Amino acid sequence: MFRLLLLLSVWSFSTMLPAQFQIGHTSITFTDPARNNRAILTDIYYPADVAGDDVPLAAGQFPVIQFGHGFVMVWSAYQNFWETFVPEGYILCFPRTEGSFSPSHTDFAKDLAFLCFAMEAEKVKAASLFFGHIQPRYCVMGHSMGGGCSVLAHQYNPDLIKCVATFAPANTNPSAIAVASEVSVPTLTFAGSYDCIAPPAQQALLIFEALDSAACKIYVNLEGGSHCQFANANTNCNLGEVLSGCGNPPISATAQQALMNSLLLPWLNTYLKETPGFLTPLLDLLADANGFSAINHCKNVTGLDAPVMAGLEFQILTNPILKDELVAQLIGSDINTQVDFFVYDVSGTLVGNFLQYPVGAEGSVRIPTGSLQAGMYFLVALGKDGRNAVRKFVKL
Repeated sequence: MFRLLLLLSVWSFSTMLPAQFQIGHTSITFTDPARNNRAILTDIYYPADVAGDDVPLAAGQFPVIQFGHGFVMVWSAYQNFWETFVPEGYILCFPRTEGSFSPSHTDFAKDLAFLCFAMEAEKVKAASLFFGHIQPRYCVMGHSMGGGCSVLAHQYNPDLIKCVATFAPANTNPSAIAVASEVSVPTLTFAGSYDCIAPPAQQALLIFEALDSAACKIYVNLEGGSHCQFANANTNCNLGEVLSGCGNPPISATAQQALMNSLLLPWLNTYLKETPGFLTPLLDLLADANGFSAINHCKNVTGLDAPVMAGLEFQILTNPILKDELVAQLIGSDINTQVDFFVYDVSGTLVGNFLQYPVGAEGSVRIPTGSLQAGMYFLVALGKDGRNAVRKFVKL
């Protein structure tokens, strides 16, 4: 419980820090010529310098997440996702299709897969908001029905879809369980122990077990987590939860989503942004497993993390930190190395960067920490020669 409270505390503090990006929004109706010009109305949320509709994107290129909604749910129920991940430099696309009581799971899966092609086209279209702003790495995610359809989607675009994340995924028709073995990219599966709509033992766990065991796959069952609280309050989902007998979850939606995000963000940073250094803290959190149970088939997958864990020699001299600065020291031959420092919280959010930071006598470095709230952080040192290292510290 203490670990869960610490995670929630650090997450709430980090969300109070200035966001890296504001949230822009637009709606586009894409047309799939391979399916009789099927229209796919899509709401897109993206990083911007100024919040608003159809505002320009911020400078840079950003990876894209396609998100599938749950059965008879609307895209707006997932505001918690775009408010969390757009400021971190992700584009989120929400197709509005298949929202009826008789959805086609195949068409919805194909919509999610097709949107990757559609966004690839947008990045080279001079008149598009997204011209030059798309990083060609895509993740398909989804909740409930959308989770099962995310598993189905991979087969329709295996080259562009680099990872798959699901939240209380439900089996589909055709069966997501049956095709899961063909999903050969990293996957992260979330379930809630208090889910009566799609009980994990009958849905999420079966999908997870069927996924390709040769790929990095992680299963997380949140203690007291409910089916609907992966999203914001939604009438249809909440009614289904009450009728199923799980209308009063043991934990709040805020607690459930904070715990989910503390694992999801470093996972996305690792496998979608391909940012070195996030896999180890994610594996540390999974090993602690407070507030959830986990099945981790990524224990030996360290390829993206290894470059950050070796090379530069430095140590933190004051840990925990009682004052408003962190004192570190470069060691041995690295005393005269030019180094950039980056500070991340446990969710993987960048909360401070110190570029070409001055190194004092005997390799000493003093980094201000007065703006940091109490909690655990990671200090990443990146040398100009490409060598780097990560050290953990605590601010009291």
